[in-house]
Amino acid sequence: MPHRIMKESLNPILDSLADGILVTDAQGNIILCNQKAETMLGIKGEDALGQQVQDHIKNEALIKLINKTLSLNVPYHTEEVCLIDSGETRLRIHVSPVRAGSGLLIGSVTLLHDVAQLSAIDKVKSNFLAMVSHQLKSPLSSTLLQTSILLDGMVGELNEKQRDLLQKVKAKTKGMTDLVNDILDVCYIEEGGYETQIEPLNLSEILNRTIEVVQPQAQDKNISLQITIEDNLPLINGNKSSIEAMFLNLVMNAIKYTLSGGQVSAGLRKDAEYLELKVSDTGIGIEDKDILRIFDKFYRERSERTKHIGGTGLGLSIVKGVVDAHRGSIYVESEVGKGTTFTVLLPIR
Repeated sequence: MPHRIMKESLNPILDSLADGILVTDAQGNIILCNQKAETMLGIKGEDALGQQVQDHIKNEALIKLINKTLSLNVPYHTEEVCLIDSGETRLRIHVSPVRAGSGLLIGSVTLLHDVAQLSAIDKVKSNFLAMVSHQLKSPLSSTLLQTSILLDGMVGELNEKQRDLLQKVKAKTKGMTDLVNDILDVCYIEEGGYETQIEPLNLSEILNRTIEVVQPQAQDKNISLQITIEDNLPLINGNKSSIEAMFLNLVMNAIKYTLSGGQVSAGLRKDAEYLELKVSDTGIGIEDKDILRIFDKFYRERSERTKHIGGTGLGLSIVKGVVDAHRGSIYVESEVGKGTTFTVLLPIR
């Protein structure tokens, strides 16, 4: 009797949830769908039960994500696609495999969350940040230039105390300038500015240039840089400036969190229908509690391990934004004290 009551109560419980839930078996047949998911995806649950997801769901990205989750032969997998447009809603989709106690894959569960209101709030915030940043960029650049002129002695010699104070002013101004530029990069990506400048890109050339740019910083910390690029890689379509920013942020981040004498490696290779960029370091690693938040805006780990490391907290947010904008995926593997690996998959087509 209790089991029967629980079963009869399950559907009303699921239908009362604010989020949509869609469950399939291992063959991709729909076996459960609550009312919210029906509304979000435009399907009729009773008609869809027992049938393939692609026969009832029009969103190709979601179908591919479910099929990918069902085809991956790994102990655990979870993947998220943000902001799938569906009519007047904007959905955040999270798909996970369902496994039996033996580890056998028996299906998938998809959580759908409407983020339209949150997106509208984020847009207001982004517009405000962009406006303030534009207003700050010019005076900060002017202050940085004038401070450099003073330090170069172009308007007279400085004593040791004056030079020390100006060096501190320059460092702080440079930090504020970097923050403003990072905010503008984030706003540019969120507003879809990249879409107007799509072109064929040679990622091998971009990675080589990135390594050349960061070489001085690596040498200052006595960090070894290694690069591996597979021959004859195909081009991908993308926005050059944003892809360059993504590469630079990933490699600079690796250098920043690697101690003197360590190693940073970057590699490019073809993986089925994707180009894979992998950036690894032998740095301090990321604690489990921080991994879920490292792509959040302005988030930085606060601990004894990182208190001496500067930054705006926007670098990885920019990386995630660029990857999402190019319909790619990014994965993180890390072990405290041993290092971190970021893997980016960008679709060739």
